[in-house]
Amino acid sequence: MRTAAFALAAILAAGCSQTKRAAPVGPGAAASADVTTAAKAVIEQWRQAYEVRSIETLAKLYAHDADVTVVNEGTAATGWSAIETLLNDRLGHASAVHLQLKDLRVGPLAATAAVAVAAMTREVSDGATTVTETGTLTLVLRKDADAWQIASEHYSYKR
Repeated sequence: MRTAAFALAAILAAGCSQTKRAAPVGPGAAASADVTTAAKAVIEQWRQAYEVRSIETLAKLYAHDADVTVVNEGTAATGWSAIETLLNDRLGHASAVHLQLKDLRVGPLAATAAVAVAAMTREVSDGATTVTETGTLTLVLRKDADAWQIASEHYSYKR
């Protein structure tokens, strides 16, 4: 349920007018900047892990509880075992993967949670055929113990 609450907060934050307000000032500004920096670092690790097709590295970046969810074009995989299967299916036959993120925006939700939204182009090739997908990526990240992890991922294709 914790992931669902983060996802709801992410959707509300992504669509509300306060995401366009000025950067915070005062004591909370440093914490907000720390959350943004940490979230961007995890997202870059995620992007690189996809490009080198490393399930092991990706596994370290996702939460492993029952609520972790990846939604790809309307199909949800919930729980780490389902996500691991999805990643193996997606990357197992790929000879090359390229991810490009544009206009990455990170919105700190709390000291231990953030939402990120970006335009994403993903190219996956098996050596003979290349599939290119373009759309919007939304990630909800949370800090558990000392590590930031992906609690929810949603990708919708641009039509």
